[in-house]
Amino acid sequence: MATSSHIDDKLEAAHHKFQRRLLGITWEDKVRNEEIRKKTGLWKLHLIIKERRLSWLGHVKRIKDFRIRRQAIQWELRGYKRKMGRQRKNWMHIVRCDLKDMGTTWDEAEELATNRAEWHLMAKSTCGTMQFPDFFNFA
Repeated sequence: MATSSHIDDKLEAAHHKFQRRLLGITWEDKVRNEEIRKKTGLWKLHLIIKERRLSWLGHVKRIKDFRIRRQAIQWELRGYKRKMGRQRKNWMHIVRCDLKDMGTTWDEAEELATNRAEWHLMAKSTCGTMQFPDFFNFA
């Protein structure tokens, strides 16, 4: 995520709270977060966000070059001087780190994204496997 670790922790705690509420489990039941995630079949929040970010990247890579979403990926501000100190992480930096975790370069991602099904499979496998519990009943 492009947030500080303090905010990441708060978001993760809220995510677990929502899952507990979904299952009807209170903090008094003393159930570990890993057990909650197994019961709901959901990933940790940072993995969900990573998978969605990679999915969006694949979508943007597949659209035509003249579309603004596609052009926005390559935009660079000219004549803008950044402030001193450690630079903030931007979306592109984080996506490049995600691609590095996948073992892929930017150019390879361009080619892989053309096949939608393969790209989504790769994005999901990078983050883990999501299995929905029975109570969702998507069938």
